[in-house]
Amino acid sequence: MKEGKGYLLATGEAAATRLRLLDQIFGPATRELLTKAGLTEGWRVAEIGCGSGLVALWMAERVGPRGSIAAVDQSGAQLEVARRNAQGVGLKNISFHEGSANETGLPRDSFDMVYSRFLLCHVKNPLAALKEMRALLRNGGVLVSEDYDYTSIASEPPRRAYARLVEIIGNMDAKRGVDSTIGSKLQRLFREAGFATVEVSVKQTSLQRGEGKRFWELTLREATPAIVEAGVASAEELESICAELQAIAREEKTVVSVARVFQVWSRKD
Repeated sequence: MKEGKGYLLATGEAAATRLRLLDQIFGPATRELLTKAGLTEGWRVAEIGCGSGLVALWMAERVGPRGSIAAVDQSGAQLEVARRNAQGVGLKNISFHEGSANETGLPRDSFDMVYSRFLLCHVKNPLAALKEMRALLRNGGVLVSEDYDYTSIASEPPRRAYARLVEIIGNMDAKRGVDSTIGSKLQRLFREAGFATVEVSVKQTSLQRGEGKRFWELTLREATPAIVEAGVASAEELESICAELQAIAREEKTVVSVARVFQVWSRKD
């Protein structure tokens, strides 16, 4: 399938730095979650919206040569980066598939675990995507999803750039027909998708120093062309916001709280 026109961030090599920072910030909690959800040697796993494959690579090592990872993304450029990453570390138990959240192209009733991170906030029909992912699971298999609520992005002390960032995300969501508060709704959507017992945990990371403080600046820079095209903000304003975000990242007196992440998982009966 072709890359979705509604996706406003960069793909391929242009997204590599942002995705590396994303995994640096959120990766430890993701690995803890997947372990808690039961990921183990020999499992067959599908990751939907794999991006550059950083989580898929970790899962491939975890399931070992008797297990396998099917990594799906709608972007061929992302899949090419992910494929090179896997080859670079010699992992042979990952296959890569171009497909969307609603039409993965993967076999039904086949996987021990299906996983997604920060996928449903980009999807116009998240319930349909969850039903697709549920259909991929064998009976007893586990669906695991992580997504965020953008309204929790903040700085202390409050800074204009972060307040405006939250406004821009909300306005872009309204233009695109997606929902970046989807994290807080995941447990309800899981039930609507057919899961009876749903587990939920919530994580939020705050950063005082380090490269991770640039995450939202880099994200906004990637999204600038789409934001300008949508008429939500001018290129000049976005450059001013990015410059302020970059300055905040350099000093320690402002603590940045990245988006609150909802971790939801359930077993298919």
